[in-house]
Amino acid sequence: MTTSRSRRLPLLAGIAILLLAAFLRAPSLTAAKPYINYVDEGNYLHPVAKVLRAGTWDPRSYMYPQLPVTLAAAAARLYAPFHPLRHGGRTLREDLSAEGPVYDVLEPFELLFAGRFLSFLASLGVVALTGLYARRLLGTAAGVFAAFLAAWLPGLVLRGGIATVDPWAALFALACFVFTDRMRTSARPGREVFVAGAMAGLAFASKYPAVLVVAGAALILLLDETSWREKRRRLLLGAAGLTAGMVLAMPALVLHPQEVARDLDRQNQLYTHLDPTPRLWEQAVLRAEWDLPYEHPELGIPFLLLAAAGAGLALRDRRLARTAAGWLLFLAVSLALYLPKSFQPFRNLLPHLSLLCLFATVLYARLRERLARPLWVDAGAVLVVLALFARPVTDWWWQRAHLMDSRRQAIDWLAARTGPDDRLLVLRELGFARSELRRLAGTIVERRWEGSRDALRNRKVRFLVLCQLDRQGERIDTAAFPAVRRGYVLRERFGEHATPNQPGWWKGNRQVISLFEKKERPLSGPR
Repeated sequence: MTTSRSRRLPLLAGIAILLLAAFLRAPSLTAAKPYINYVDEGNYLHPVAKVLRAGTWDPRSYMYPQLPVTLAAAAARLYAPFHPLRHGGRTLREDLSAEGPVYDVLEPFELLFAGRFLSFLASLGVVALTGLYARRLLGTAAGVFAAFLAAWLPGLVLRGGIATVDPWAALFALACFVFTDRMRTSARPGREVFVAGAMAGLAFASKYPAVLVVAGAALILLLDETSWREKRRRLLLGAAGLTAGMVLAMPALVLHPQEVARDLDRQNQLYTHLDPTPRLWEQAVLRAEWDLPYEHPELGIPFLLLAAAGAGLALRDRRLARTAAGWLLFLAVSLALYLPKSFQPFRNLLPHLSLLCLFATVLYARLRERLARPLWVDAGAVLVVLALFARPVTDWWWQRAHLMDSRRQAIDWLAARTGPDDRLLVLRELGFARSELRRLAGTIVERRWEGSRDALRNRKVRFLVLCQLDRQGERIDTAAFPAVRRGYVLRERFGEHATPNQPGWWKGNRQVISLFEKKERPLSGPR
């Protein structure tokens, strides 16, 4: 009975931790619905919409690798037969946003949700695999703690419900190390090495630089206590697995190698020549990646100190030293790639965060071994994690759960006040989704600001939906235009930020939107 209970408790704890991780990440799945809520969601999913419109699987654009695009397209196609039941008979293809210059317009929302949900699953996979890997290396208690730490770590939580490729890269890079470690105890080490190589290939097909995980895995293999002949055999098997994983997950490497090479070079040039961003170190310990509304560090100095202490202990441990050396080499070569660039988004380090959790878990495991009452270490470790991350992460959860795009607020307000005989002027710069405009009963006139002056002067519309334009740092408040003030009265205003005037830029979720209604009697005098 006692043995059975001791086996069930870790399983129940693991399930509870996964549910906690899901709870912390879930609000991002619908945050700002139906609009994107993170700059990279459009970069990832516009190619998915492109292949769905074309009825193919290859986007013929490889700024991002093929695997996440293929997964999202497959999820959308599985959902497609059910789409007409929820959208008045319109098919998924009919509701897909057209290829155009407005970055924010990504429809239908189900496509966006599919991308987010896949990232959500990959993020939960990272939490689970971190725990299982720690359990393999350090024991059951360490596995539970590592999963708990990964569930709370801000850098992982922030991107756990956002449509992006990084959680997939993190999952497959971690899987590469797991299978590399299994090589030591498996009756068929060659099989484990081949699968480890395949995982690195899938990491590459998710995010190109994640393939650097092979450097760490190769070091672990070379440091293993086997003959050089066996090491060469395993290296060849690993290379074969890497090639198989890359080609199967990204056929364009074989079908369109020149286009892939071209887009890889374009990506490198962008990272080199874009305007400088906060450095990775600043994002790690001061303030998270600038595109996220999270006013806390991605990791924090206390966590990095704990991970560093664990790394030192792991390197001094004969059983863990080779594995730890592989993890550190992966981190070192990745930093050598990223640090010289002017553009340094922290999301690129996602494949390393679970390894930092494992280093911190080494420290926990060693402390637990040395105390007569390990339960005190367990309780203290949980309290440390909560003290470091509970407040900022729960604040993030609350903010995401209540995030509403100002465009959604404006449409809600208008839908309650317009009828079929009303005409509305909507500035195209705001980037309203078609599905949102369809909620309005009246006639919608979409114009860019420069083409809306006649309608404003002639007062041909009842409602105006205006914004504040940001033109290279110069703010133009369209609501202050004289014809607006003379003929219309401000009824409502939502949002806090100006609208970027570049169509290909993400507009954010809190654009200033001013809603004006035509005055009952026009003022006399020249217009």
